[in-house]
Amino acid sequence: MNEGIVHRGIAEYKAVNLGSASREELVIMLYEAAVRYQIYARTALQKGASDDARNHLRRVRDIFGELMVALDHTVAPELSNNLARLYTWLIAELGRAGMERSPDRLDDTIAVTQNLLDGWNQAFRNEEGR
Repeated sequence: MNEGIVHRGIAEYKAVNLGSASREELVIMLYEAAVRYQIYARTALQKGASDDARNHLRRVRDIFGELMVALDHTVAPELSNNLARLYTWLIAELGRAGMERSPDRLDDTIAVTQNLLDGWNQAFRNEEGR
């Protein structure tokens, strides 16, 4: 099978999947991708693949940037401010990990991102149960 066709098919599937996802599902997908790309970056740094690590870290920083822009400070100002500070810290730590080529620095960012993912999953489940 033509590899280009497969990649186009996957891209089209993802576009449909994102287009039909609820806001909650999009948030979860973004956090899942952030965890995944941080793990990829850590692995790349461990292998000395700096360019790959830099690309993965850029993607994660972009994800946190999008999450920060999406914060609605009028609905839950305290939560939004806390998340904005956390996203700012994560973006800075990801940058430091890349500059220092330090896979260990990503352990904390992965743990924090996973905790955020778990928290949002729980919050959305609780909301569905109401």
